[in-house]
Amino acid sequence: MRAYLNATGCEVWEGGTSKLISPETGLRQQAHVLRGGSTGCDGLQNTPPLHVLLNARSGMRGRLPVKGIPMHPHIKPIAALLPLLFVAPAHAQQNLDPVVVTATRQESRVSEVLADVSIIEREDIERHAGGTVVDLLTQQPGVQVSTSGGPGTSASIYLRGARPDQTKILVDGLPINSIDLTGSPLRFLPLANVERIEILRGPASTLYGADAVGGVIQIFTRKGSPGLKADGFIGYGTQNTFQSHAGLSGGDEHWRFRVEGNHDDSKSISAQKNVSQKDADKDAYRNSGGALSASFLPQAGHELGLSYRQNEGRAHYDNFGGNTTNDAYNDFRLKQWRLFSNNRLTDFWSSKLQYGQTSDWQKNYGSWAPKGSAFETESKLLSWQNNFKLPLGKLLLGLEQLDQDASNESGFNSKSIDNQSVFAGWNADFNNHRWQINARHDEHSQFQDKTTYGLAYGYKLSKEWRAHASYGTSFKAPSLYQLYDKFSGNLDLQPEQGKNREVSLIWENATQSVSGTYYLNRVENMIDWSAAANTYQNVSKARLEGLTLSYTGQVQDWLLRATYDWLDASNEDTGFRLGRRAKNKVLLGLDKKWGALQTGAELVGVGARYDSNSGKNPLGGYALVNLNAKYALNKTLSLEGRINNLFDKDYELAKGYNTLGINAFVGIRYTP
Repeated sequence: MRAYLNATGCEVWEGGTSKLISPETGLRQQAHVLRGGSTGCDGLQNTPPLHVLLNARSGMRGRLPVKGIPMHPHIKPIAALLPLLFVAPAHAQQNLDPVVVTATRQESRVSEVLADVSIIEREDIERHAGGTVVDLLTQQPGVQVSTSGGPGTSASIYLRGARPDQTKILVDGLPINSIDLTGSPLRFLPLANVERIEILRGPASTLYGADAVGGVIQIFTRKGSPGLKADGFIGYGTQNTFQSHAGLSGGDEHWRFRVEGNHDDSKSISAQKNVSQKDADKDAYRNSGGALSASFLPQAGHELGLSYRQNEGRAHYDNFGGNTTNDAYNDFRLKQWRLFSNNRLTDFWSSKLQYGQTSDWQKNYGSWAPKGSAFETESKLLSWQNNFKLPLGKLLLGLEQLDQDASNESGFNSKSIDNQSVFAGWNADFNNHRWQINARHDEHSQFQDKTTYGLAYGYKLSKEWRAHASYGTSFKAPSLYQLYDKFSGNLDLQPEQGKNREVSLIWENATQSVSGTYYLNRVENMIDWSAAANTYQNVSKARLEGLTLSYTGQVQDWLLRATYDWLDASNEDTGFRLGRRAKNKVLLGLDKKWGALQTGAELVGVGARYDSNSGKNPLGGYALVNLNAKYALNKTLSLEGRINNLFDKDYELAKGYNTLGINAFVGIRYTP
C-alpha cells in the first residue's frame, strides 16, 4: 500500500481514506493548499496569520494576517496606500496556505487565523546552518534578543517587548521555560533536531496558561515518515565551529520512527570585553545529544506515540568583573520525554491525550562557586484536549495538570508548585465574518485562582482586504526562584496581569501580502527586585505598545520579504524605557534561484537601546548583512554556505559583552 498527497495536501492511502499527514499535528509533510482551498483532511477548520519566510522553490510560505481594535493614528495612512504599492506580476506563481497549530491549538490554515503568527519551515532552518535557535529567532518580526557572548552563553528573548520569562516556550507541546533566572534553555536546543517553529505574537494565557504574556514560541521536532530514509549534515566554520548530525527515519501505514544524533562544537570568542587573566580566553561551547520518536497507527485517525530527546555539554563564560583566575563554565543537560494518544473518536470528535516531562539541569563553576553549584528544574504536564466539529465552526475543550519542581544546592531545598486548569474555545466563520472566543481557568497552588479570556473578530472587506481586532488577558506566575530563594524569595508575590488589544489590516493577492498590526499590552503587578526590601516584590507596571508592518512577495524568480517593527516598551511608574528593547527594527530579505544554485541576502537593522531599565548604559544601534547559498550537487547532496555580519560590524547585545564579527560556515547536506 502506497501513500501520496492529494490536491488538498492530505495523505491518501491507496484503497484507503484520507487523513492529515500526522494525526498529531497535521504538519509532518507541509500539508499545503492554495488559498481559498478546502479545510483540513480531518474535516477540521484551520487558522494562524504571519510574516512567513519565503521558500526559493515554492514561492510564498504564507503571510501575516493580524488582529486589533479601533484604528490607531499610526496605521490610518496604511489603508489608503497599501493597494497602490504593489501589483502582482503576471509570471508569479500562486502562494500556498500552510497549516499552523499554535494560534488555536487546532490545525488551521494561516489565512483563517485571527492572530499574529510567523512560521519557520525546515528549509528556512537549513539556511542557518552553523547557527543556533536563538540566532534564527533574532531574524523574526517582533523578536529582540540579548546574549552574553557566543553560543551557549545566557540568552534572553523579548517578544513584543515582554520580559524573557513572559513568553511561553514549548517543544512538542511541553513547556521548557526555565523557572529560575538563568536565561532561555533554547540556547541549548540544536537546530538539527528542529522541523518547524511557530511564533504566536500576543497574549495566549487563554490557551497555554501562565507566562504567555508576550506570546508563545513553539518548536516541533523532527519525526518519522513513510519509507526508509537516512539524512545527515557536516560543516565547519569560523572560530573552529563544527556541526554534524545524522538521522534515520522510516515507516509504513502502521508504524513511524526516527532516530538521530548531533554534535556541535565551537572555540567561540571571549564572552566579555576588556578582561584579563582566565576571563580573557575564548569561551568554548560543546553540545552533544540525540533524539528518537516512534508511533503506531492501528487504523485511520488513531495514533499512539512516544518521543525522547537529550542534549548535554559545556558552555564557558566569563566571571562578573572579568578579571579572575577562575575558568568559569556551565555544564548542562536537557531531557524531555512524552507519551501521546491521538484519536478520532467520531466524525466530529477528536481527542489528544499527552503526558510528558522536561528536565533542565545546570551546574555552574564560577569564581563564586569554584566547586560547582547545581540547579535543576523539572516540569510534568498531563494534558487532554478535545476538538469538536460543530455545524458552525469548531469547539475546543481541554484539561491540564502542570507540576514544577526545582532544587538549588546553594539557594533552597527542593520546592514545587502545581497548577490545574480547564480551557475552552470556539472558532467559526459565517459569510465574511470570523471570530475566535477563548477562556481558561487556572488553579495555582501558591496564589488564588486566575481566569483569563480572549475575544477576536475578523471581517473580509473584499477579495484582497481583510481586518482583525482582538482583546485578551494574560498572567505570569512568580517563578520558584522568586518564591523560594532563601536570600530574595517572597511567598507573598502575586501574578503579573496583562491586558492586550490589537488591530490588524491585510491586503493580499495570489503572490503578495502586505499587513499592519498595532498592539497595546499593559502589564500590572510586575515582579522586580526591590533594593529597599532586599527581596522580589510586585512593584511596577509596564506599557508595551507597538506596530509591525510586513511585506512578502514574489516577482518572477525573486522572493522578497520586509518587516518593520516599532516598539515603545516602558515602565509606566518611572517613565524609563525597558532595557535591551530597541524602538526600531528592520528586516529585509531577498532570495533567488539560479538553476541548481539558490542564493539569499538578509539585512537586520536594530536601533539604539539601553542596557538597564533606568535609562543608563546606552547600546548603539547596528545593521548586519548576511549572505547564504545552496548548490544542489545532485538530487540528494547539496553544498551550503553562509556568511554572517559581512561588514564585520562591532556591536553589543548586552553592555560589555562581545558578539561575533564576520564569520562564515560551509557544509554538505544529504537529504533523500
